[in-house]
Amino acid sequence: MWHYQILPTIFICACYSTASGATLPAFQIAARQTSPVPSWPIQSFKTTNFTPPTLNISRSGPTEQGLLFFAPLGSPPTIAAPLIMSDDGQLVWHGPIQSFPTAALGFQAQKLENNEVLTYWNGISDNVSQQRGYGAISILNNTYTEIHRVSLVKGLFVTTDNATYDSYLDVHEDFITDRETIIAVATNVTRADLRSVGGPKDGWILDCLLYEIDIKTNEVKFSWSAYDHINEIPFNQSLYPLHGTGYNQSMPWNYFVMNSVQLLGNDYIVSSRYYCSVYSINADGNLNWHLQGQTGGDFHLGSGAQFCYQHHVRAELSESNGVLLHMHNNKNDDLGASVGPTTGLLLSLDLDNRRAALKSSLFNPKDQIYSLFMGSYQPLDEGHVFLGHGYIPQLVEFDATGTEVYAATFGSVNVTFSYRAFRQAWVGAPNTLPDAYACTLSNGTTAVYMSWNGATAYTAWAIYGSESADSLRLMNTVGRTGFETHANVGNVAFVQVGAIVGVGTPTRSSVVAVQKKC
Repeated sequence: MWHYQILPTIFICACYSTASGATLPAFQIAARQTSPVPSWPIQSFKTTNFTPPTLNISRSGPTEQGLLFFAPLGSPPTIAAPLIMSDDGQLVWHGPIQSFPTAALGFQAQKLENNEVLTYWNGISDNVSQQRGYGAISILNNTYTEIHRVSLVKGLFVTTDNATYDSYLDVHEDFITDRETIIAVATNVTRADLRSVGGPKDGWILDCLLYEIDIKTNEVKFSWSAYDHINEIPFNQSLYPLHGTGYNQSMPWNYFVMNSVQLLGNDYIVSSRYYCSVYSINADGNLNWHLQGQTGGDFHLGSGAQFCYQHHVRAELSESNGVLLHMHNNKNDDLGASVGPTTGLLLSLDLDNRRAALKSSLFNPKDQIYSLFMGSYQPLDEGHVFLGHGYIPQLVEFDATGTEVYAATFGSVNVTFSYRAFRQAWVGAPNTLPDAYACTLSNGTTAVYMSWNGATAYTAWAIYGSESADSLRLMNTVGRTGFETHANVGNVAFVQVGAIVGVGTPTRSSVVAVQKKC
C-alpha cells in the first residue's frame, strides 16, 4: 500500500549563526520546522512497521544486474534505515530503523576474506557542525548478523562541546581492504595558527584523520593527520572561508573535510572536499602527488578535467604508470555558488608526465542535477556507471555510451538524501523466521500477509491454518509477490506461513492468531 505523509521533521540545507554573527550554511541530518514539508509516497506493510520510500522510476534502456543499496535519511523520518531494494522499487531488506540523532550512512556490500558482507557507519550526528558524526562501522554477514564492529576509542579526541563517545569514527568512509583491515576517518578539534587566512593566532580547526584499522582486533595499523602536513597542505589552499569560525572550540574552522579514502597498492588515495583535491599518500605518510581540480596541483589539467567539491573518489592502476580516477563531481558548494551540473567524472592520470585527461563526464542534459553534498560513483559491467547523487535523492545509471538508462527518485529534493548508493549483487539468507499477519475480512475469509526481511532465494509461500494452533493444515501455496505477499484463505483462527526455497522444507514463521477484523 502507498500513502502520503506530511511531517515536521526534515533534512535541510540550512544556516546557523556563528559567534561573530556571520551566517553559515550547514549540512543537517534533521531539523525542526513549523511549516509542512513536501510529501512523498511511502510503502506500508502489515508484517513490519517500517515504511520505505516509494521509488519514482524512469527506465529508458537495459540496465546491469543487481539490487539497490542506499540508506535514506530525512523526511519522512520513518524511512531512515539501511535499505536493499529491487530496481522496480520492491523492498528486499531493511536494517535497523534510525531515529535522529542516530544515523546510518555509507551502506554497501563489500568482500571480507572472500565472503560477501554488508557495511555501514552507525552513530550520532554532531548537532553543531552538522558535517560529521561519532560512531562505529558495522559489518554483517549474509544472515544479517553483525560479525564485526569496528570502533575507534583510543586517542585524545576533542569535540566541540567536550562530549565523549563510545567510538570516534566519522561518517565519511568504510573501505575494506584486501588485508583484512578497514579504512576509516575521524575528526579532532585542534588548536592552530590561522593568521595566514585572516584568523586568530590561537585559532581552532577541525583536523581530519585517516585510520587503517584491523577489523578483528580494532588495532590501528596506520594513521595520518591533515594538520600534521600543514607545510604540504597549507591553510590558504582551502576554498572554505572562515566565515567567523575558528575563534573558539565550539565552532572550529572545518577547512578540509576528508570525504573518501581508498587503499591503492600501499598508498592511500585521499579526497578533500574543500581543497577540491585528491592526494596520494605513501605508507610513510608523505605525499606522492596532489591533484587539484581547478589549478591541477602537481598535474596539468586537460580540457574538461576540472572538478571541485567532489565525493567518493576511487582509483585503479592502469598501464604505463597511470591511474584511472573516478568521482562524484559535485561542482557546487554549500555557500550558494552553483558552478554547473553535477557529473560522474572519469580521469586518466599520467604519473610520469603529470597530466590529467578527461575520459568521460556523465550527466543527463535534460535532467541536470546540482548536488551540494555527498554522492557516489560506481563502475558496473559493460561500461555502465551507477551514480548516487547524495544530497539530491536520485539514483542514476548510465550505459557505455553515456546515456542515462535508469533513474530512481526516493524523496523530495532538499529534504531527503542518501550519503552514497550502489547497485550490487547480493544473496541474503536471514537467520530470523518469516513474519506473518492475518485478519478476518467482512466476508468471513482470512487475509494472510507474509514477508521475510532480507531473504532473496525463496519463490513461494505455503499457508497453513486451523481453528487450533496445534493442528495446522496446508491451505494454499502462492507465489512470492514483492516484499510482502498477500493471499486469502478460508476462515481459520490461527495461521502459519512457510517460505519455499527450491524443493526443500519450507522455513516456517511463528503461529499467529487471526485478528478478528481487518
